[in-house]
Amino acid sequence: MRQFFAFAFLLGCMEIILSCQSREQQKPLLAAIDTAAIKASIDSLGRVVQKSHDLNDSKMLSATWAKDGILVMAGSAPVHGRDAIVSTLTSMPPPPPGATMQLNVLDIQVMSPTWVYVFGVDSLKYTPPQSKDAVVETSTFFVVARKTPEGWQTFREILSPNQPQKNTAK
Repeated sequence: MRQFFAFAFLLGCMEIILSCQSREQQKPLLAAIDTAAIKASIDSLGRVVQKSHDLNDSKMLSATWAKDGILVMAGSAPVHGRDAIVSTLTSMPPPPPGATMQLNVLDIQVMSPTWVYVFGVDSLKYTPPQSKDAVVETSTFFVVARKTPEGWQTFREILSPNQPQKNTAK
């Protein structure tokens, strides 16, 4: 329930920011933004995040988070600040041997030259020991990225695990 309220609060804040300008004022601003370049930068940020997890590289992961970032994961208190977030993420157990992770971005919205949100689902596929059936664990994510002097970084992230599913197709 807390995750729902955190998500609703975040969406409300973004709506307030955008509603401070009329739609007519927003159109020229959004038309002047090179959304393709921003989306390419966000894709690059995502690849660096993925690579940092694959390599268990905390320095690389640190570069993807804003100093004042906040991470919210189901069942846990919000984690505040880059160092605490990196420590939390790197102290999590590694995925099972042979596991593969796939990120599926469902929506990227450029809100301004310095703000973007990304919504999607990640999937972790593995076969448990003593089993022939693969399991797919998915999580829904919502990320707000901000352009900083250090480049595009994650400012807020909400992760919500979904139910694991057996996958008999290998």
